[in-house]
Amino acid sequence: MRYPSEFLLQDVRCFHGVQKARLRPITLLVGENSTGKTTFLGCYRVLHGLLSEIAFTGDRLDFNQEPFSMGSFRDIVRSRRGRDGRIDEFRLGFTMTPPSGVALPPFPLSITFSEQGSQAVVSSVHLQFGANAFLDIRRNDSDRTTLKIPGREAQVDLPFDNWAFFLNFMMDDAGRDYLLRSAGEPIANYLWSFLADRRRSGKRGRRNLYGPLSPLIPVAPLRSKPRRTYDPIRETASADGEHVPMLMMRLDRTDKNNWTSLHEDLVDFGRESGLFSDIKVRRHGRQMSDPFQLQVKVRSGSLANIMDVGYGVSQSLPILVDVRSKKNCSFLLQQPEVHLHPRAQAELAGLFVESFKKHGNRFLIETHSDYIIDRVRILTRIGRMKADDVSILYFEPKGNAVTIHNMTLDKDGNLLGAPPGYREFFVKETDRLLGFSD
Repeated sequence: MRYPSEFLLQDVRCFHGVQKARLRPITLLVGENSTGKTTFLGCYRVLHGLLSEIAFTGDRLDFNQEPFSMGSFRDIVRSRRGRDGRIDEFRLGFTMTPPSGVALPPFPLSITFSEQGSQAVVSSVHLQFGANAFLDIRRNDSDRTTLKIPGREAQVDLPFDNWAFFLNFMMDDAGRDYLLRSAGEPIANYLWSFLADRRRSGKRGRRNLYGPLSPLIPVAPLRSKPRRTYDPIRETASADGEHVPMLMMRLDRTDKNNWTSLHEDLVDFGRESGLFSDIKVRRHGRQMSDPFQLQVKVRSGSLANIMDVGYGVSQSLPILVDVRSKKNCSFLLQQPEVHLHPRAQAELAGLFVESFKKHGNRFLIETHSDYIIDRVRILTRIGRMKADDVSILYFEPKGNAVTIHNMTLDKDGNLLGAPPGYREFFVKETDRLLGFSD
């Protein structure tokens, strides 16, 4: 699987103009409330869905899929008043890595959205192959497709809503034949000069320009409430983690090897974080359809119903189970530290790092926790994490706009690229504590 190395937003809500964010296996989103961090994650989810391998049409364009609710087009596009008039489009983009063997460096791919009715629709797709080399795929008045390269354009008989399919179709021999017939030899040869796979010259078979992208798992800031007794329902993944108790019950009853492994991992984390020392599934019958309970042992006490222990256990459990049971996935996490003591917050950061190293999972984490940030820095300093695998994005408000600052770490865990305002509040609070005047 390949992963985007950069995310672009332009004229989305509080983001004025073009904002670029460096993406790494562990990407932390930090900043004050209402600075666009959740908007960032919601837009990332939409773009990832549009570029996923199965998204051959616009069916997955949904800015209001849980746990994100961004409203209509006018709720999403940046508002502007005055003589410059209103803004009528916004843009999202990834920098992607092409397949090995294709004569093309990592390339920006951006999608422009405009208003249709009250909703956002894709109006054009732009691929930048170099300083002066590009391909534009645009929706024309008949909802068909116009292709444009430097100095030349052509209309092709392709429904524009199939643009995602077309991007990968261009990599096939059949795609080149289609371009020759529909767009003409100059455009076909121009694109093939970038997209030809030198290692597979003369071979038939499917290629892929930018994917497949990793499965995406969003996790809501408020997870499902614990229940005293669970009635088995469908084990359909949800952002609030409601599926997790059912997953645990199924593994306990039907897959002892995986349950034993997961149980050991959960207990290890529970002890290191101080949250719990054991967790079990208590059955109320022999059938899969029978009710069950989750029981937790806190420290050296006896097992108790999950309803009767600290709320941090039930709120962290969906994260713990999904992170331990998934491989090669990308997680969008909103405030995973909710209801957790600082010790547990720090251990959670260690869990994310280990999940990346052992299972290839990647994380975009919206957090207000210094303990998560500091633990990632510590793990980098002691060599458990490479500095190049960490990106810290600081969302700084300036007037009615927000700027994204890309910060990194050195091998000793020191912050690089932090703007003056990043620690200003904490410095002021420390000065006040020490008795210095404001």
